Amino acid sequence: MKTDVTDTGSALTLRARKRNERRDRVFAAAIALFVEKGFEETTMDDIAARSGLSRTTVFNHFPRKVHFLEEWTLRRRLRASQTFEPAGLAGQPVDEVLRSYMIALAEVSLETPAETRALQSATLEYSALLFDHPLARDLADVVAVTGATLRPTASPDQVGRLLALGYFAAVLRWVEHDPPQFDLKDELVALAHTVLNGALVGADTRDA
Repeated sequence: MKTDVTDTGSALTLRARKRNERRDRVFAAAIALFVEKGFEETTMDDIAARSGLSRTTVFNHFPRKVHFLEEWTLRRRLRASQTFEPAGLAGQPVDEVLRSYMIALAEVSLETPAETRALQSATLEYSALLFDHPLARDLADVVAVTGATLRPTASPDQVGRLLALGYFAAVLRWVEHDPPQFDLKDELVALAHTVLNGALVGADTRDA
């Protein structure tokens, strides 16, 4: 019997879509519970019950509770990175690109304040922020791809780390009060400006 390749491909696509839908369902249930109850107080059984799926299904998608935090930070970074096309970054002014990126990161927090308040501290507690955080790598890649001319004492990795550390410090201060006591967009734009002013060749001349 001859197998229809098109039918097989459609079946695989359908299975992949169903799997992604279940993953999103589990993820949405977990985030809602973290906001309501707190990260530490929420169990995998709670997540299974809220999602309406089995405990086994939850573990198939997220073997450890910390994986929800990793997924949460990944999705936020992906949303922010939609402000630019990676393939078109070469030769673009790095200050303009990073300004747009920082504004986009701020907007993600502004759109999801409850999530940010509930999860930002937990994500930092379970991540290697001071050593190798994914956001620092993303920011370093942006600096490198633009081809920005840095001072001999600076590097894309260094700039990425400084921006990531400053970003998280700003967000933690921002969520400390409700309502917030400063504009997160302005704070992050100022952060990028300050870091680049020390890293870029000729930056101090442009500001003069």
